[in-house]
Amino acid sequence: MKSLLVFILSFVLTMGVWGQNFTLSGLVKDRETGETLIGANVLLGGGRGTITDYEGKFSIELPAGDYQVQVSYVGFEPIVKKLSLTKDVYQVYILEPQMLGEVSVVSDVARERETPVAFTNIKPAKIEEELGNRDLPMVLNSTPGVYATQQGGGDGDARVNIRGFNQRNVAVMLDGIPVNDMENGWVYWSNWFGLDMVTRTMQVQRGLSASKLTIPAVGGSMNIITKGIENKKETSIRQEIDSEGRWRTSLGYTSGPLANGWGVTAATSYKEGDGWADETWSKAFFYYLKVDKRIKNHIISFSAMGSPQSHGQRSYKRAVATYDTTYAASLGIDTLPRIIDQGIRYNQHWGYLDRWELGEMVDSSYNIFTGGYDYVYDTLHNRGKVSSTLNEYHKPMFSLRDFWTVNDKFYVSNVLYLSIGNGGGTSTKNSLKDEDLDDEGQINWQAFYDANRRTTGFSAIDLAYSPTLFKSSNYRVMNVNEHVWYGLLSTFNYQMSKEITISGGIDARSYKGRHYREIYDLLGGDYAVDYANANQDTAVKFEGDKVYYFDDAWVNWGGGFGQVEYSDGVWSFFGNASLAVSAFKKEDYFRTPDDPQRSTDWLYKPSYTLKAGANYNLTARSNLFMNVGFLSRVRASNYIYDGYAARFRASTPNEIVRAVELGYSYASPRFSYNVNIYNTSWEDKPMNDIQIGQDLIARVNGIDQLHQGVEVDFIYLVSKQLSFQGLASIGNWIYQSQVDSVPVYERNTEQQDGYINFDARGVHVGDAAQTQLMASVRYEPIKRLYLNASYIYFDRYYSDFSPNTLNGQGAAINEDGSPRDSWQIPAYGLLDVHAGYTFFVKDYRMSFRVSVLNALNTVYISDALNNDQYIYQQSPNNFDASSASVFLGLGTRVNTSFSINF
Repeated sequence: MKSLLVFILSFVLTMGVWGQNFTLSGLVKDRETGETLIGANVLLGGGRGTITDYEGKFSIELPAGDYQVQVSYVGFEPIVKKLSLTKDVYQVYILEPQMLGEVSVVSDVARERETPVAFTNIKPAKIEEELGNRDLPMVLNSTPGVYATQQGGGDGDARVNIRGFNQRNVAVMLDGIPVNDMENGWVYWSNWFGLDMVTRTMQVQRGLSASKLTIPAVGGSMNIITKGIENKKETSIRQEIDSEGRWRTSLGYTSGPLANGWGVTAATSYKEGDGWADETWSKAFFYYLKVDKRIKNHIISFSAMGSPQSHGQRSYKRAVATYDTTYAASLGIDTLPRIIDQGIRYNQHWGYLDRWELGEMVDSSYNIFTGGYDYVYDTLHNRGKVSSTLNEYHKPMFSLRDFWTVNDKFYVSNVLYLSIGNGGGTSTKNSLKDEDLDDEGQINWQAFYDANRRTTGFSAIDLAYSPTLFKSSNYRVMNVNEHVWYGLLSTFNYQMSKEITISGGIDARSYKGRHYREIYDLLGGDYAVDYANANQDTAVKFEGDKVYYFDDAWVNWGGGFGQVEYSDGVWSFFGNASLAVSAFKKEDYFRTPDDPQRSTDWLYKPSYTLKAGANYNLTARSNLFMNVGFLSRVRASNYIYDGYAARFRASTPNEIVRAVELGYSYASPRFSYNVNIYNTSWEDKPMNDIQIGQDLIARVNGIDQLHQGVEVDFIYLVSKQLSFQGLASIGNWIYQSQVDSVPVYERNTEQQDGYINFDARGVHVGDAAQTQLMASVRYEPIKRLYLNASYIYFDRYYSDFSPNTLNGQGAAINEDGSPRDSWQIPAYGLLDVHAGYTFFVKDYRMSFRVSVLNALNTVYISDALNNDQYIYQQSPNNFDASSASVFLGLGTRVNTSFSINF
């Protein structure tokens, strides 16, 4: 009887459950890139099913019961999963491409639960929602170990650090093609404005990265993958405007697969307006075209892109009190510069100029003393703003690709690419000093102009010009950097068995950079004289003439790489080796042909990389990985040459990097988190020469750094409408070098002239926050309406510093005799708020978005240089706020956008 009652009760409870409806919701993702798939089919039999929306999400209400869920998408292997629906369920379905794609073969995109590196995928939806009017790296501050800042606030002037390494040591790639400058490793983000319109996904790998190429990444890599034939047909139109009045109009089109195997992706964008800081205006135009063609088992692809632009810059930091004396006082600063309280938008790199020129003749009279006529003319005035830091550049990039599927196990990719750069930035012939600024803190161009209009030549060289022409003593110059860069990436991938894959290839590049300074604006004068690089016949210079330096520099690169991978679904391993040879050559055209320092011979420098890693899937939801690496890296060319001269330094040892990393990941439909621990040592890192007086330099050939840290990030889906994210990154990045006898040289002769001491042991690495905390919440009260608020906090942020202050003397040492840290910037936190709503009008998807950046209008220091020698007439070396120059961070900005997709 008791058993019968239990049976009846269980039957009633079960019938109660099976009589209810529950919701099955989730995401469908591409295993190769981690991006969500739009329009994927989710079928459950009996005519029931749905498709994923524009974010790759799906949701369907079903009666309780047992189901077979079939998920499919064009070009991917379908999957079938059993599901017992007795409550609301959230699932993530991951689809495999039917054929290995070029993204895996060339672009080295890491895969979840397989590739043993720390990485984060940045989806287009996140970029569209959070980027606003900022440079692309600024969306990465919610990535563990990343510190990105807009520096002076000029458009395209952002920088990014990963694990304490600046972007010269972060490999940036576009569809697998390296884009870091071949000479100095920097990335100029103004050249890549508009890429958000065609970005399929962006992946940030931290550490030595999983790239097979011979790229010398130390801090990590950023790989931007663009859309192409594999994406669905879509047209997008977007209009944006921000609180400064800067507007942007964008148009994008992706055809998807067309008849006869064609595919087209195109985009264009234009922006114009003022920046947040004074006179950081910008004008930029972006164009992009990719044409794909399937020919049997080949995909041929041609792409062209570029962004001609010009913008005003705020290039140099200033004393805190120059912006705000109240804020300076809160930091204990009682030494004030001449220019104070200009506000946090202050930019010293511009001023007003009243130019005058002769108009029509209004009178004439005969001069009995000269025997000629004197003429009187109207004077025409033209008053306007003039910037000392105008940037103009255009860097078009072209690529031609052939991706060949030889069979279902063997793939070959060949990529030819070409980049052509033209442009530069303005400055003044003589460095501007504090006395060159007027009482409002702006450049006193009028003083230069009037002086140039009064000055005639007095030397033998000038006599031919002085009767009627004015000589300019200070004037504006354009610092031009042109380049032609082409390369070949040839890669193969062979699947020996279900578990083992081998790959390899070559990476060849050739770069020629041309550098010169030309007279841009004589500021009222008619000519100038450049004695340093000219003889008596060529010293007189006019606008457009080259002055001070004119050289070509070549950097050639040839390398090969090989990799072995093993994966059985539980264990995965990889081992990678690469070898490259860099070649350098320079020619100085301001030296005579018979001068031995006119041109160098070729200098060849080898480098190599060894990397290995393993991943173990502990359970269906958790995995553990480890990777190690050794890198011997050739120094950047500015450390190969001896200053601007066409001669090599006597000693240029390779930089040595050793790295080890451990990671653990857990992923469930509602809660996921990652933990990473890393240790990276960097030996023989090059340093700039230490200036001693006017004629002497000290050269520390290399110093050692140690970067250690822990990173944690998580996401928790409370419900379909509410989710929380957070991260913590704690680093310990320090210098480890002491040199008791650093040789001192005469700058011009390279003859030794004594020694100095250098001690940096235990000094913290500056220029990026070593503590990073972030928390965010996203809430969707109704379908397609979202509100996202994120708060990010930075601490233990040491200012950048010049090594000449670490001389083991005076303020450079603590009371116990240990070397002193650079000034620690006050901790700060920023709140950003993003909101948007998407609605449909027939087949048109329309979205309205708004972003409020630094919503609390927090006053903070984003960048600082310790012991800056140029902010006071007699700058102290106090290792504190009083001797530091800074950029104050940008205040509250609002960006709104409206887009139509169909």
